[in-house]
Amino acid sequence: MVGKFNVDIIKDDLVQFTQKLVRIPSVSGQEKEVAQTIFNELVEAGLTETWIDEIGNVISVIRAEGKGPDVMLNGHMDVVPAGRIEEWRHEPFGATIDENGIIYGRGTADMKGGLASLIFAMKLLKKNVDRGMKLPGNIIFSAVVFEEAAEMFGMEHLCQKTLPEKGLTYDVCFLAEPTNGHINLGHRGKVEMVIQTFGKTAHSSRPWQGINALEKMLPVLNQIFTEISPNLPSHPELGQCSITVTNCICRPGTMSIVPDECEISVDRRYLPSETLESIQSDFETLLEKLHQQDNSFDAKVRVRTYVEKSYTGLKKEVQKYHPVWLMEKDHPMVVATQEALSKVGLPAEIGYFTGGVDGAMTAGLLNIPTIGYSGADESLAHTYKEHTSIKTLLQDVEAYLAIIGNLFELDISQFVFE
Repeated sequence: MVGKFNVDIIKDDLVQFTQKLVRIPSVSGQEKEVAQTIFNELVEAGLTETWIDEIGNVISVIRAEGKGPDVMLNGHMDVVPAGRIEEWRHEPFGATIDENGIIYGRGTADMKGGLASLIFAMKLLKKNVDRGMKLPGNIIFSAVVFEEAAEMFGMEHLCQKTLPEKGLTYDVCFLAEPTNGHINLGHRGKVEMVIQTFGKTAHSSRPWQGINALEKMLPVLNQIFTEISPNLPSHPELGQCSITVTNCICRPGTMSIVPDECEISVDRRYLPSETLESIQSDFETLLEKLHQQDNSFDAKVRVRTYVEKSYTGLKKEVQKYHPVWLMEKDHPMVVATQEALSKVGLPAEIGYFTGGVDGAMTAGLLNIPTIGYSGADESLAHTYKEHTSIKTLLQDVEAYLAIIGNLFELDISQFVFE
């Protein structure tokens, strides 16, 4: 028994299912096999209102007989690439388990472990509903595509199309992202800006006949690194604003020619006092200032966009953008979550994400209370040593059962696990 619940009963099945998910490589756009595996697991557990939507998200609903609150349990199915295989001590998609109960592999922490725990919490809740437990609110499980690309492609489709088409709403969203066991209440905004400078081509043996676009980018880079970056504000909860350049490309980019175009990618993390529009406006002001100093300086700025394609074939142009979001510490949903974790002996400290998550859609754009929680270690995400533990998987099941029980005022001591 991990805490107040006898979740050890499900340990073997939970671990095996987590391994099954981790062993399926599912980078963004290639989530089909994982989606079908999750769908099958839910349907076989008797969750008959389960489907895969147009973009490839998996949704499952336990309907209520009361008036709420309605709860969404959410996670993403995609993972980042493994990177250089030789850097891994364990096979990245092997899901090997060591003598200490540690499960290794890409996605164990971010976030197939969390997904597996949510799925088993759903299965246990369904079992108890079938035995007569009454729920006052709907429970919606959702596993989305394309979270890692930081564009909310799958989450936007879920929230703006799939759920409205089914008449489903929710009063709070829980994300089983890795939070080190903290109750995470927000993150800085993130936007990828593209700055382009333009010049004139010439043979590189006669560079004075052209205008080198890379040279024209130098004052922009100087402003970013020496003027903007050191003077960005900070926030007591979300931390320091940041700006950095992540890529630089010159075109035509061939030998013996002065480039007439240079493009940089700028990663900008921002706070609630800023907006996407204000950030772009600041860059436009900077470029205009540089043009006033040098009338041959020609540049423009925009938000990075991509045309993404889900594994189902659905395409859409999306912005590389995660809006900032921040929940109040004294929000009733936060207080209820803290109470629930405390009841089962789990820490209930407040925290905040360093990277972006799909709460940017639910809280940042839709203003729906959103809370991140999982015992997995956020610092292991996207690393060669990514792992989680069997203990964490079980504690996450326990935590979400406790949270649902507290929100719905259920007698959790009566939960059945067999």
